[in-house]
Amino acid sequence: MKLPPHLGSIQDLKGRENKAFNAEAMWHDQLSDVYEYFLPQRNLFETQDKGQKKMDRIFDSTSLTAIQQGASKLQENIAPIWARWATFNPSSEILNMLETGDYNVTEKQIRENLEKQSEIVFDYINRSNFGTQFYEAALDLLVGTATLKIDETDDDSMPIVFNCIPQRGIAFEEGPYGTIETHWRRFKVKARLLERMWKGFQPSSNVQSMIDHKPDTEVEVSEGVIYDPKDKKYYGCLWVKQEERFSWVEDFGNSSPWVTGRYTKVSGEVRGRGPAMQTLPDVRSLNKAKEFVLQKAAIDLAGMYTATDDGVTNPYNMVIAPGIVIPVGSNNTNNPSIQRLDTASSLSLAQFEIVELQNSIKIAMFNDLRDPAGPVRTATEIAIESRELAKRIGSAFGRLQTEVLIPVLKRVVSILIRRGLITPIELDGRDVEVKFTSPLARAQDSEDILSVQQAVEFVLATAGPDQVQMAFKIEDFGTWVAEKTGMSSELVRDDAEKERIIQAGAEAKQMEAQQPMAEQPPQLQAVQ
Repeated sequence: MKLPPHLGSIQDLKGRENKAFNAEAMWHDQLSDVYEYFLPQRNLFETQDKGQKKMDRIFDSTSLTAIQQGASKLQENIAPIWARWATFNPSSEILNMLETGDYNVTEKQIRENLEKQSEIVFDYINRSNFGTQFYEAALDLLVGTATLKIDETDDDSMPIVFNCIPQRGIAFEEGPYGTIETHWRRFKVKARLLERMWKGFQPSSNVQSMIDHKPDTEVEVSEGVIYDPKDKKYYGCLWVKQEERFSWVEDFGNSSPWVTGRYTKVSGEVRGRGPAMQTLPDVRSLNKAKEFVLQKAAIDLAGMYTATDDGVTNPYNMVIAPGIVIPVGSNNTNNPSIQRLDTASSLSLAQFEIVELQNSIKIAMFNDLRDPAGPVRTATEIAIESRELAKRIGSAFGRLQTEVLIPVLKRVVSILIRRGLITPIELDGRDVEVKFTSPLARAQDSEDILSVQQAVEFVLATAGPDQVQMAFKIEDFGTWVAEKTGMSSELVRDDAEKERIIQAGAEAKQMEAQQPMAEQPPQLQAVQ
């Protein structure tokens, strides 16, 4: 397969890649600092050997534990493990067409079918490694930017595998509306893995020789996933460094295997900024304060000493340790050869500043919403916590839905349709809309429900039940609340069922009204 000619030659794409990585280099120092203090194990922005110690300069672990708890908080509220955090609903266009009679199926049938499809989708998502990889992505999100790669496997039982890509060695290109459309990645891979990682890989004679004779040799490659606005498709390509040819090309259709989300974004910047980046000054101050406190503690324990230059006591080879004998010229208390230096000072102010900085970091990472060692929470407490979290990251949650969750679903659905595991559906298009049902999404919906409840109660208290019936579609409240709370469509009546119940109720009332008249004497009925 070949790339469409209008995307350019390999020289053109290499130029685009170089430009993207040149822009990425401006972030190198800042990201290196943030990862050093928050996620040293994921800090690949400094050249380090495998197994090298990465925490020698960390004196306080608050930032390390805070970002881990913050990532867990994001995951359990946005995409909880082994839970269906979204469902599929018919689009408004489909609902309008149902009203006009353009479809020979009912709304209930459509909703039930879509619900079954969403159950299948999340069954495959949950049996994959999505939970573990999304947690790692949540860690990167709190820094600012996270990238997931969604690959298709040959295993029908687990056809989808996720991989959270470290931010070192990848670059992005934005489209005209601020969304990331193109991904670039530079990395090394063993020669024997090339044909397994990219189906249809076509090696050059030089690379083939390495595959055959030196399979563990690392080959430096560049991978790109490019959006073609003309065909509205994503194309993947790969070349080996210093080769002027494509070794692999693939058509991914309308869904990209690369998904990148930004926590928040500054206009004019491609990368995102997260709470960890904003809290970095506090973390630096805390680390330095803790270092000084530890130095002070070491001095208080070991002591500092003055020594008389009397030719007997040599301060340069003197060791202060238990059982050590130090030669001195005099043990006279009035004129000793060696004497401990008084370094007494209060640490109360430093400890106060440390506690303040630690609390500030924990609040930034949402650690203040729940005590991990506390008692088991009730459903009400969980709902209150989710509403508080929704208020604090509401804008970021909207971006994460658009940039992460919907693209993940589109890619998974695309794979499952191609494998024949679900029937064709179109996400966020003409046919299907995504309704998020995660705790954070429900918390935002609960605010809408609460607002409606307050409005109804106000009208009821001030104008009475007749005005409530006049002002609001009370008969649709139940369906609306069910949609907001993500209730299964199997438990919700459709319009035809509601109409039959209303008709039956009206007929019952009519019969009740006629019953007293039937029991009256014929003479009285005639007079009436």
